[in-house]
Amino acid sequence: MNRLQETADEVSALLDAEVEVLGETCVVKKKRRLNIHTDQNNFSCILELDISFKNLKDNGHALNIAEILLLPEELPAFTAAWSDFYIPLPVNFKQRCETNPNIVCLHLESMECPKDFAMRLAACLKALEPLESVS
Repeated sequence: MNRLQETADEVSALLDAEVEVLGETCVVKKKRRLNIHTDQNNFSCILELDISFKNLKDNGHALNIAEILLLPEELPAFTAAWSDFYIPLPVNFKQRCETNPNIVCLHLESMECPKDFAMRLAACLKALEPLESVS
């Protein structure tokens, strides 16, 4: 088994998701259920998280990219878990947030070990679990 496949398998286990290797890119296939409550309607939908890493280097680092859809009330818990994670964020970390009244799209990008990125992301998704049971 090559190093890329080994890394993909580790990320798969950490995120409890399938990972597909496509050339030099690994695409994580993970779903999450969102329950959206507005004044007059309730919506429940299952969304695929957009997570990938590519160009694995000899030092074990790769370009990690994630696009996570959150409810507005989930954003504080997610970002707190992200920044408080025991492995410091790399200096090249980028984050962008797009919002509308009912959904937040958080774009995350870093050059680091995919395993570290996956552990941090798994901790953030775990931090959302108490909020999901309230919805």
